[in-house]
Amino acid sequence: MRPKPPIWCAKCNLRIAPYDLLTAYHGANYHQDCFLRLVREEADEQKRGQPFRRPASNESGEHPSIRSPRP
Repeated sequence: MRPKPPIWCAKCNLRIAPYDLLTAYHGANYHQDCFLRLVREEADEQKRGQPFRRPASNESGEHPSIRSPRP
């Protein structure tokens, strides 16, 4: 029987021990404390009115329903 490969936290980049609690969120694994910090940061940014999700480099940042007229 092979041992499971190590799981790394997406927030702090440290290994999550097999006996530690982990949380999977949006396809990433987090320590429980790191996940709580992440959620708190998201909530704080939403309260300030800033979207937490940053547009990727290939996205325009516009809402999909708002389109500029074609020439």
